[in-house]
Amino acid sequence: MKNPIITLTTDFGTQDGYVGAMKGKILSICPTADIIDVTHDIHPQNILQCSWTLLRATATFPEGSIHVAVVDPGVGSERRPVLIKSEGKWFIGPDNGVFSEIIRVKGTEEVFEIATDTKWWKAHSSFDGLALFTPTAAHLANGLSTNDFCSPITRLLTIIPKSIPKLESGMLQGEILTFDRFGNALTNISKEYLKNIPQPSKAVSCQHQTFHWVNHYEQGKNRPGIALINSDDYLELAVYSGSAEKTFGLKAGDIVTIR
Repeated sequence: MKNPIITLTTDFGTQDGYVGAMKGKILSICPTADIIDVTHDIHPQNILQCSWTLLRATATFPEGSIHVAVVDPGVGSERRPVLIKSEGKWFIGPDNGVFSEIIRVKGTEEVFEIATDTKWWKAHSSFDGLALFTPTAAHLANGLSTNDFCSPITRLLTIIPKSIPKLESGMLQGEILTFDRFGNALTNISKEYLKNIPQPSKAVSCQHQTFHWVNHYEQGKNRPGIALINSDDYLELAVYSGSAEKTFGLKAGDIVTIR
């Protein structure tokens, strides 16, 4: 690419300058890079949320784009830094599960372990986002060959186990995985699980609260809680102009039941 695309996804927030330092590192190595912030508001250490965010956000990027993910509670430990190629795109970050959904849904073409001590960078005990992952992305964008800084992975990558909805006695049970910034609850129940059940016959409940089926948010204007299929094609629990998380005290792992 004439202006290689490098995206950043972190739990750093924007008030402490960590993200700014990472961008400066990229531009000092690859001045033509087009740096795009996916988000820096991943909940601290929430690897699962990062994994789903990457799946949603990177699907629309072109081949050759480079995606750096840093939600890294194990920084400085023996966890591996990895480089993954999937659907022609590159993913760089810790091997701790942040790429679980990319691997599970999109698959991988090539997988490498990044060398931690090279003439271009050296890993750090507390900030590999700056010391390791962003220089890797920048040098890759400049055309550095993977042969020069990494080796093929021989052990399986870390993948967060996926909870599967269960159908028992006419009841479909799933769970809340995470929440978006609006407080909408994102579940593990995909559209595929529901396609053979007529919508009016489905009753959705969580934490003793009933959620009424709607096609879009405004239809829930006069209802306490609503259920709909979101843009990821998964069941979502919401409150019109409010937060389902706060209104009902929902949390990740809560059981969602469809009768």
